[in-house]
Amino acid sequence: MKYYILLVLTAFVGVVSAQQNLNDSLTKVSVDDKVILPFGEISKDRLVGAVDVITAEDMSHTSDYNVESSLVGLAPGLIVNKGSGSPGFDTTWMRIRGISRGGNDAPLIVIDGIANRALASISIDEVSTIQILKDVTAKMLYGSKAANGVIMVTTKRGYEGKKKVEFFVESGLKRPTVLPEYLNSGQYARLYNQARINDGFDPIYTDEQINNYENSPSTLFPDVDYYDTFLKKSTTFQRINAQLRGGDERTKYFLNVGFIGEDGLEKVGQTQKFNRLNVRSNLDYQVNNTVSAFLDIAGRMDIWDRANITNGEFFNTLSSHRPNDYPIWAGEVGDTDNLGWSPRVGTNLMGELTRSGYVNTKNYYAQTNFGLDFDLDNLVKGLSFGGYVTFDFYNNISIGKNLSYSRIDPSDGTRIGTDVLQSGEVRQGDDSLQNLGLVGTIDFERSWGLNDLQINLSGFRQTLTRKSTLDGPTTQQDDKNMNFGARVNYMFNKKYTIEGSASYMGSDRFTEDNRWGLFGAGGFGWIVSNEDFLKDSQSINFLKLKGSFGVMGYDSSVDYLLYRDFYQGGGGFRFGPGNAVQEFAWRAGQIGNPDLTFEKSREINVGIEARLFNNKLALEANYFNELRTGIPIVLNNAIPDYTGQLKPIGNFNEVSNKGVDVSINYSNGGKDFKYSLGANLIYSKAVNEVFDEINIYSNLNRTGQASDAIIGYVADGLYQDDADIASHGVTSSLGDVIPGDIKLLDIVNDNGDNVINEFDRRVIGNSTPRFNYALNLNLEYKGFELFVIGQGITGFDRYLTNRYYWNTGENKYSVQALGAAVPGAVSGASSPRLTSLTQSHSYRGSSYWLVDGSFFKIRTAELSYAFDEDVSKKLGASNLKLFIRGNDLFTFSKIKDLDPENLNAGVTNYPMYTTVSLGLKLTY
Repeated sequence: MKYYILLVLTAFVGVVSAQQNLNDSLTKVSVDDKVILPFGEISKDRLVGAVDVITAEDMSHTSDYNVESSLVGLAPGLIVNKGSGSPGFDTTWMRIRGISRGGNDAPLIVIDGIANRALASISIDEVSTIQILKDVTAKMLYGSKAANGVIMVTTKRGYEGKKKVEFFVESGLKRPTVLPEYLNSGQYARLYNQARINDGFDPIYTDEQINNYENSPSTLFPDVDYYDTFLKKSTTFQRINAQLRGGDERTKYFLNVGFIGEDGLEKVGQTQKFNRLNVRSNLDYQVNNTVSAFLDIAGRMDIWDRANITNGEFFNTLSSHRPNDYPIWAGEVGDTDNLGWSPRVGTNLMGELTRSGYVNTKNYYAQTNFGLDFDLDNLVKGLSFGGYVTFDFYNNISIGKNLSYSRIDPSDGTRIGTDVLQSGEVRQGDDSLQNLGLVGTIDFERSWGLNDLQINLSGFRQTLTRKSTLDGPTTQQDDKNMNFGARVNYMFNKKYTIEGSASYMGSDRFTEDNRWGLFGAGGFGWIVSNEDFLKDSQSINFLKLKGSFGVMGYDSSVDYLLYRDFYQGGGGFRFGPGNAVQEFAWRAGQIGNPDLTFEKSREINVGIEARLFNNKLALEANYFNELRTGIPIVLNNAIPDYTGQLKPIGNFNEVSNKGVDVSINYSNGGKDFKYSLGANLIYSKAVNEVFDEINIYSNLNRTGQASDAIIGYVADGLYQDDADIASHGVTSSLGDVIPGDIKLLDIVNDNGDNVINEFDRRVIGNSTPRFNYALNLNLEYKGFELFVIGQGITGFDRYLTNRYYWNTGENKYSVQALGAAVPGAVSGASSPRLTSLTQSHSYRGSSYWLVDGSFFKIRTAELSYAFDEDVSKKLGASNLKLFIRGNDLFTFSKIKDLDPENLNAGVTNYPMYTTVSLGLKLTY
């Protein structure tokens, strides 16, 4: 398929380029002049809020094809961390200015003015700019979904000028950054015996069995390296894109076609394949001097083909099936007909990948915008209004075939199961989402004398409808929102700016009495550099002080109909002769709260912007202070249990979030050599001001603590011997203690019982980074360019408590088990003694398992060469650029065994990747 698409795109470029003079004078749009805001734009000098701007050029150096991943490290207020490398599901964690409410902090996504569109629905090649709206004045007009901040995407459009064609192709290699290491069968058997001895049990493996595992592996004594058997060392991807832009005085157009192909890491069976095709057409048409129209149509199709096992199931199997559980093949060497079996796990990974069937999933996205703009300057100078309607559609369809397969117990030759077609090709999933929106705006802009006035009025209605038709048509509750907003910005003498904004927010998640809320914000700006005492400064080219304050409502934290009581069937009773009469009972399923209303966000932002030394040095810094009140939670403690009722949800918790974000950039150079250095940083900390809790001991309280506080036991190393245990003078309610166990401290001993229990926990760390920062370097020499960006996070802790680190029970043992303490030889151990039990004293959340989670990654490095005009012309092009680039090339962290960005990558899901690619970009 990819070769067919490559041929089509190449033909597309050739046809278009043959129709035009291959010369282009399009220059990069400066974002210093105008900043795009909700339903309008404003001069950056007049901006009183906090907005970061990311351009298409900023995003062009990465091989990450998903928009979310390409934003890592590009803006100080935007925190982006990657999740896993699943083909087509390159998951990310995005927040603006940290965890502002202690959970459900995801920002609102807006694409071309339409909220609740997914960033995954567009490609980075379609993006013109991305605005990160951080403060209350910037995001106010997007209503009740915007309190967590807004990521606002504007796609590319046509322009008045000669046609321009761009053709881009990239091909690369992806390799896991790190994979977990596990023990072989002999090592596992020896250490599992030790674990049983530690627990007072007899060893289960004999010396003869261990010798066979180590020296004579067979069907009866298997030794399977699952990661080596089932995973490739690397995988490949391709990306192809073609664009056409241009227009004249009346018609302007932008066309984009793109393809992405990526393979999975599966070595056997049906290797997972992901293909994506996306198209976009943005058309602007000037009907007459008064009326203009636009029509945007975009579509995308994602296709996944895989075996009948999910990514999570695949990696969970790799990390949980022990090397001696079963032989892959139960017959003689070379026999690939009979699969092995073990009663402990039941399945065989080879069978799951090759004999269980397949799944084909298709995702379809369609986005449409149609609008009209009216310039009424001939009636009222500076007046205009517009409106547009949007309809988006998303559909997910999964079709697959389910097969069962037989396995053989190698111990006695018994065949388990049968090779049966359980179902033909059937639909396994069919979900859809419809997004209908109506938007209207009125704008007025006028300048007279020393005065500049800009007024924007807006209103929108949006309805999201979700459906599933797999088991018969089902429709979820529609998500309906309305908002009426106003923004007034006034500037005097090019120095002093004041701004006010308000939103009348409507949400269908509350009762009619609480369905609407009026919220407002205000801000100021002072361009100090325009004052007489700085006007002639040679070092200060621009200096502005700004501030904003306001209150917003938020409704995304509550579900529908929580204000209503409802009842459900529950049990029953019989009576009469022989209990022949049966009656069914009803019980309360939910206690509604009619007083439930908007969560509120009270925000303050104070900032400074400066350009110094002939505009070579640019910096911006903002201090923010946010208080969330009325956060909805289940009132488990505020309403006592003795009432005997279900607990409703109420507006109760409060969280404050304070911090600073800073960006700085220095650029210089001459004709042949240019360079720039930049850095951005954000510090944030959220604190529980009010928290629904009742604790006997204050050390367990979350009120007044960081909202991401980790509460656990305090550890003081390992018990060295029996004398050490005796001298500690405490007993543990968490399990038996022997030498090699973790020494936990008894921090609550008010009754003198000297017992370690659940009350002996306190705050021992925090789970969210306090600091997120990035460094970037750009060097240009003649046609060569080097771009490097590194991102780091620090000021947080990681719990090493997944099953890679906790080798307990009958779990598969990682290499961590090699450093486990052994009673009688505890000194120098890197982990506590092993146990065959699933619950024990040492394997609890404690400071012993807590490590510094900081890391720094070289996120992107690109070396490119732009050929001179003579060489490009020989190819019929105006510009030719070749590049080699890499993503996530190096990681610096105290955590070495797994990727510090996601400790479950490679354990329970796809690993993180290091990517290296080659490509070219042709411009006609």
